[in-house]
Amino acid sequence: MPVRRWLAGVLGAVYLVDVVLYLADHTDLSSALVPLPLFGCLMLALSRPLSGAAAAAVWLAGGSAVMHEVGWAPDVRVGASGLLLSELVAGGALIAVVVWRCRGAALAGVVAALTAAGAAAVVLRSSDLFSSMYYYRVERIVPLTGLIGLVVLIAGCVAGLALRAHEEGASGGMSPESRALARRQWPLAGALLVFVLLDLTSSSPSGGLSTYVLELALMLATGACAVLGPRNPVRYAVVAAGLLTAAAMLVHPTYQVVALHSFLPVPTSVAVAHMALVSYLVRYADRRLAAVGVVAIVGADVLTILLVGADGGTTDFLLLSGFLLVVSAATGQYFRSRDRERAQSVRAAVTGAQQAERLALARELHDVVAHHVTGIVVAAQAARLVAERNPTAAAQALDRIEHAGTEALTAMRTLVGSMRGAAVAGAEGQATMDLESDLRALTANVAGPIVDLDLALPPTLPPEAGRSVLRIVQESLTNVGKHARDAMTVHIGIRVNDADELVLRVVDDAPQPEVPPAGDSSGYGLVGMRERIDLLGGRFTAGPGERAGWVVEAAFPLRRDEP
Repeated sequence: MPVRRWLAGVLGAVYLVDVVLYLADHTDLSSALVPLPLFGCLMLALSRPLSGAAAAAVWLAGGSAVMHEVGWAPDVRVGASGLLLSELVAGGALIAVVVWRCRGAALAGVVAALTAAGAAAVVLRSSDLFSSMYYYRVERIVPLTGLIGLVVLIAGCVAGLALRAHEEGASGGMSPESRALARRQWPLAGALLVFVLLDLTSSSPSGGLSTYVLELALMLATGACAVLGPRNPVRYAVVAAGLLTAAAMLVHPTYQVVALHSFLPVPTSVAVAHMALVSYLVRYADRRLAAVGVVAIVGADVLTILLVGADGGTTDFLLLSGFLLVVSAATGQYFRSRDRERAQSVRAAVTGAQQAERLALARELHDVVAHHVTGIVVAAQAARLVAERNPTAAAQALDRIEHAGTEALTAMRTLVGSMRGAAVAGAEGQATMDLESDLRALTANVAGPIVDLDLALPPTLPPEAGRSVLRIVQESLTNVGKHARDAMTVHIGIRVNDADELVLRVVDDAPQPEVPPAGDSSGYGLVGMRERIDLLGGRFTAGPGERAGWVVEAAFPLRRDEP
């Protein structure tokens, strides 16, 4: 998890909000320099949590004391009684890092020190809070500041515990689906939490503590619906719409709980959560059900506008809401199209892989079964020729036929089982990781010519290369049985040449020209051998020898150049 990069991005975005607000009000930008030391402490805490947290506490308390002595404090446009919004976010991130990286008494002490330093900074930077001019605001400002601090503390502790659980691999009893949802939705949860702080810190103190608690409950509950939205977007959209409708009807017309802001009758975090829910509805839900969820959210927003109103004008806010609705729906449709394209790509890839596997299994079936069946046909022909003169040899030929038939059936059961995804118990005659042993076992069962092995194998060989070599030798011996019944010896040589290529050469000494094969032959054996070598990036030749017999030669590089 790129925690440092993610924190830098969040802090940069929040800091930009502070700077833009200063520029909009033509305020001295010196106040925007105040959060920078706290940012540095946070970056230090990622590698040395105790040192970074201690430095942050010293800066909050000591720096605020110096500001108090010189009679200067940052001009807070969005914040909590002297603390800028970016300082609140950085403080919450510091608590999260400390909870994540520290344990025991050190954890408790550092969190207490940061909390005390933040409270001291609020008091020292707001020296006129308890003066007679501002006394009428105390009962509203103090509860709001305490509520904001509590939100920052709880959010930091929850985030730190989540990071610790992720690092330790603890699931906390969560199902795999819940863990997957948490991994996917944590950026949205973090962004919504920042918007909650923005809403709370930009609220005008027009209500008591119950007002702030109700607004906070609305924002957190709606944010939870947005985070859980991918599970069941229609259900959570209806719940979010009901929450906003209940809040608007509950407070109208005595208080404007959701109208604590100068322009928007709906808190920014609630509007963002509604946009996320609309996107999930369009992306995941059935068209009819998605329409139900969108109508519920739009109806709740319109009802809130009509009941609560907005200082900027009901018509203007309706137009803004329509624009946000279109943006959310377009975003959901874009991701729905991307999901459809991704699903089609996956299906095409799976189909291609299945087709390639079927071709490979068909080639494997041809190589294995054709080898055994050719041996059966050759042995039967030999038994027929010697049956009258040498009944013992005919009986031996029948034994070989029985053994070859059993091996052919076993090979067929193994391949069919692999096509069905199940291994066949007791399967024999398949390729192993020892190519030399496989080749010797293969040639030991050859009936007819003497097989001469000259092996100079490399120490290591890729499994696909070893399997291909084994099947090419097997098919070559099958072709000898089909086309070169007069062959006395077959020479099989494998070596590594100077170009770091594995060279395979199979030569028989049949004096007779090619004869019609025993049984049907369509030439698929040579095609299969060539395909195997082409897949390995090599070259393949097969044809008559210079003097007699048939020569099969293949070569492929042991190492491929990476693209």
